[in-house]
Amino acid sequence: MKNISLSLVTIFCLFFGAGCSTIYENDTRSAKTEWNDSKVVIDVAGIVNKPEFKGLVRLNAVSYQGKVLIVGQAVNETVKQQVAKKVESLKNVDEVFNQLRVRPLLNLSEIGQDTWITTKVKSNLVASKKLMDVNIKVLTEDKEVFLLGYVTDTQADIAVDIARHISGVKQVIKGFNYVEAKPQPEVKQ
Repeated sequence: MKNISLSLVTIFCLFFGAGCSTIYENDTRSAKTEWNDSKVVIDVAGIVNKPEFKGLVRLNAVSYQGKVLIVGQAVNETVKQQVAKKVESLKNVDEVFNQLRVRPLLNLSEIGQDTWITTKVKSNLVASKKLMDVNIKVLTEDKEVFLLGYVTDTQADIAVDIARHISGVKQVIKGFNYVEAKPQPEVKQ
């Protein structure tokens, strides 16, 4: 019975997850690397749910080709460093960008405010005609907006300008991978 349930969950994730995935034109990751990145994020969640960290840290993680960004709060510097060290020791992790802040963990109201900021930033990015073909991941923690994705220098500047003008945003942090702008085809007249 357990094998059937596991198989059904796997099929469900593969079938429905495929429709939800974001495709980056410049994303060169293999399916295996994407899978490893997803597993790293799950493993990071597992770390902070262990009894030794329960109630001491709250975080979100993003992994891309073995590079992991962790954002959130830790109650003290020791916990912050211990969590980062555990994340660094995970399989398929090459580098950790530790953006945990030493401060009390966010409460439900603050988390809700961050969710609202993320929604407003995403909506404004999508509405921008200059960013129509660009997928930018937006993560907000304690009113700090993290922007991630494959962009040109110009697209990065536009995205940052949009995010910093959203009400409630304290700071915008760029985590972009920069690509060269594609040459525009000549228009014959």
